[in-house]
Amino acid sequence: MSAVDEIDLVAADDRPTPTEIREAVHAAIERCAKEHGGLVHISLVRAYLEPWQTGPQVGAAICHMVRAGRLVWTGEYAPNGNTGTRNALRPAKVYRLAPTPIRIVAGEHRP
Repeated sequence: MSAVDEIDLVAADDRPTPTEIREAVHAAIERCAKEHGGLVHISLVRAYLEPWQTGPQVGAAICHMVRAGRLVWTGEYAPNGNTGTRNALRPAKVYRLAPTPIRIVAGEHRP
């Protein structure tokens, strides 16, 4: 395969990138919180995603937001709801989206 063939293959590749999937998942989390009084649960988030936007990225994004302090556990659990796996009835934590902290940089307020 020549370099030109590889370039053509890459240019023609229309599969979603991990960045596109991650952005879609984060947008779904924000939308879920907005429409559910600040609450976020993996089964609710999945309802806002297209089939190509699912997979391990959903759990990874939630985990990242928990570690970053953006999602705070409410102390409640709800069924996972993933009927594509054996996890449909497995308990999963319910979170509340925390407000975005305001950072002060050189005297300016930035979200």
